[in-house]
Amino acid sequence: MQPISARFSDISAVSDASFIPAQLRDEIAMLDGILYDVLKECEGDRVLIPLARLRQAAHELYLQSAEGADPDPILNELRELDPTTAHKVARALTLHCQLLNLAEDRQRVRSLRAQGRDGRIVEDAIESGIHEVIELEGSEAVEALIQRLRIHPVLTAHPTEARRRAVVDGLQRISQQLERLDAPEADDAFAVDVRRRLAEELTALWATAPFRQERPTPLDEVRRIMAVFDQTLFDLVPGVYREVERTLARRYTGATPPRTPAFLRYGSWVGGDRDGNPNVTAQVTRQAVEQQTEQVLERLERRTRNIARLFTASDRYIKPSEQLQSQLERDQQDFPEQAAALQRTSPDQPHRHKLVYAAERLRARRQSDPRGYTGAEQMIADLDCLQRSLDDAGVPRLAYGEIQDLRWQVATFRFHLAELELRQHSSIHAAAIEELAPGYSDDAHALDRLARDGWQTTPEPTTEQTQEVLDTLRTAAQVQATHGPRACHRYIISFTRSAADLVAVRALARLAVPAEQWPDFRLDVVPLFETRRDLEHAERVLDEILQLPGERAALAERGNHLEVMVGYSDSAKDVGVFAANAVLHDIQERLANWARDNDINLTIFHGRGGSLGRGGGPLNRAIRGQAAGSVSARLKVTEQGEMIFTRYRTVESGRWHLERTTNAVLAMSTHHAEEHAARLAGRYRDDLQRMSSASESAYLELVKAPGFAEFFARVTPYEEIGQLEIGSRPAHRSKARDLESLRAIPWVFSWSQSRINLAAWYGVGTGLAVIGEEQGGIAKLREMRREWPFFAQLLENVEMGLARADMILGSKALDMGEQPQLRDRILDEWQRTEKWVLIATGKDYLLERQPFAQASQELRRTDVDALSLLQLAALDQLRNASEQDRGPWTDLVKMTIAGLSSGLQNTG
Repeated sequence: MQPISARFSDISAVSDASFIPAQLRDEIAMLDGILYDVLKECEGDRVLIPLARLRQAAHELYLQSAEGADPDPILNELRELDPTTAHKVARALTLHCQLLNLAEDRQRVRSLRAQGRDGRIVEDAIESGIHEVIELEGSEAVEALIQRLRIHPVLTAHPTEARRRAVVDGLQRISQQLERLDAPEADDAFAVDVRRRLAEELTALWATAPFRQERPTPLDEVRRIMAVFDQTLFDLVPGVYREVERTLARRYTGATPPRTPAFLRYGSWVGGDRDGNPNVTAQVTRQAVEQQTEQVLERLERRTRNIARLFTASDRYIKPSEQLQSQLERDQQDFPEQAAALQRTSPDQPHRHKLVYAAERLRARRQSDPRGYTGAEQMIADLDCLQRSLDDAGVPRLAYGEIQDLRWQVATFRFHLAELELRQHSSIHAAAIEELAPGYSDDAHALDRLARDGWQTTPEPTTEQTQEVLDTLRTAAQVQATHGPRACHRYIISFTRSAADLVAVRALARLAVPAEQWPDFRLDVVPLFETRRDLEHAERVLDEILQLPGERAALAERGNHLEVMVGYSDSAKDVGVFAANAVLHDIQERLANWARDNDINLTIFHGRGGSLGRGGGPLNRAIRGQAAGSVSARLKVTEQGEMIFTRYRTVESGRWHLERTTNAVLAMSTHHAEEHAARLAGRYRDDLQRMSSASESAYLELVKAPGFAEFFARVTPYEEIGQLEIGSRPAHRSKARDLESLRAIPWVFSWSQSRINLAAWYGVGTGLAVIGEEQGGIAKLREMRREWPFFAQLLENVEMGLARADMILGSKALDMGEQPQLRDRILDEWQRTEKWVLIATGKDYLLERQPFAQASQELRRTDVDALSLLQLAALDQLRNASEQDRGPWTDLVKMTIAGLSSGLQNTG
């Protein structure tokens, strides 16, 4: 391999560069060169020389890792480097990692486009999923499946996006400049101009402060999420539906009434999730809904007007239906000025007129004008009338082209964009009940009577906390009265442990919501089971709910539809990743059986994080590993932090993510798939339980060891992560600031930063060894991996977690804990886990059969290892600095945190 230099020639460090496409290789080389020139212009050798020295040392450390490399020499050098220069070196490494991510994203899009041009059935695409169902159960089965299909991503404000918005926008502009080079007319002069613009954008990024100066407010987070809807989600949705249509009716797509319903729904916790976040108030929730509503109405109006401009069909050739003519007469009366203008400019285009009037009604709705649409259903009815008129007139392609795309957008986003969901901790409601009705907080039947019959008195809250609970429920009723029930009707209860935790919310709502609004108020209370104990008791809680007359009646009003949320993050933090996955798989199977036995239409809401330690990994693979009956054509899942911006960075990447998700949901919803999953779970249940118990014991022995909390704080940049202004939520749910109150995100984030990545693998080796060390055990593990998608996906995620860790650098971080017994215990389990994962997968080294993932990781390794070395040196200096000298070292650690987040491509 060639030596590494400040010119970022990282491709030379990849063991097999053949897996890096030539176009990606060329693009990286160009960006590398421009970044080097920018750094030379802005900083000169005072940054480039230490940068080159650090990268070379990191590269050599990796090459020597098998021989027991020693990082101390370079760490000693870095301790002597002044923090200002070190900060600039970290910024340069961070920016390079961001450019690598951008280039790989673009290559992914190019590959998807190429596959589409080839006309092949691409693995994991919607088309392959539909064909899979047809082969197993026939074409009628797939039609029925699609009619009941529902995919419901929920975007959250969980703070795992370490970059500030200005940096994200700058990288987007760089991507747009690179896109110009793909144009056919891009000659040499054009390329020179693009390079000039790229240099300008990179200089601007270099001059941009990498972090926010203050923590974002919840409404800042709302605006950030709204940008995702505006830039990609709104536009990509019709393409997903079109892909289903293309597969179902290849010859007639766009020329017949579509068979694909709007099966996508979006939810949001941004502005509604108040669990441990005092910054989210009733007023914030109200403003969040208003912002969402304003945005979607503006986008729908713009889209409708754009279609109208292109719609020039004349009534000389395309006669409008009588129903459409009748509607136009009403429209003309409501909008006389617009009617006069249309009569002057396009008197013979009634179908265009209808679209213009639809846009006017959207504008009127935005302005609270009574002429506006009363709701999305009214606009859908107008579009249906327009489509029927065009179809009857003999131009179905005009009916089911752009107008159908608009109709799908209205049906998907309606007039509220995303269903805003409320979330609060169960203890908050219990405290409110004790304040307002002492002695009732644990009595589910008494609370059910309050919810059903109303309160005999009207007690006044005496604390701000209880007042806020009531204000939140009152706000939900006001939102529903203005924007419809779907805008804000779900209330999620964190740490649900009894039926009383659920019915308490309904009882409080009965007190908060005015009597005249109560009959129309919709409140779907969703239990969230998070810890191991709560997950195991979930069926008991649900049985208790069915015994409450008021809850049973509310369930019947919803057509016996029940939503239950299961948490991946806190369960993994509670008992370790292996045991958490085992208990989650088991409870989902039990919940599916419970729902079937009780005639309940169940939707399991998966609270998955972006990282491997919080239920992350490829979503489509995870869906195919779900328990029997737990999917059933319905998937609801959280999408968090950096995963939102990764998956929905472009229309193409967002569409591909949704296609793969749809593919997996369809495949796992057939009778064949459910029976197969049940057989496999039954065959391996006892083995999984034995491995899970051993893994959990090993994990608990570690995290409950004396002094572990202090050890964790010393070996990771946990405190510095809490100082990053990346989210409105505190790192802890309470003021205790202990491991129990610590949220799962900073727990996982901290371990990944230290290059130990403990949350993604600890205890797995001990668990696998229980089976592997038995007679024939290795063959059993390999059989389980080969036959059982759940187990295969678990091992795949653990393997990736190990691959992102680094034994040399992680060991140095563990040394800082100054507790040799804990350090040795972690290193022993680390080696044990890697050994048994490789044995179970039949590999000689990590990522052996994933060359693309390996090449991608090696592409970043020099920068990532360099950032880790900088972080280790900075933490060492910070731990020993006086109070007045801590500032520069803290800033340097925060800079390395951002860089490692980009290089490792995950945070929490």
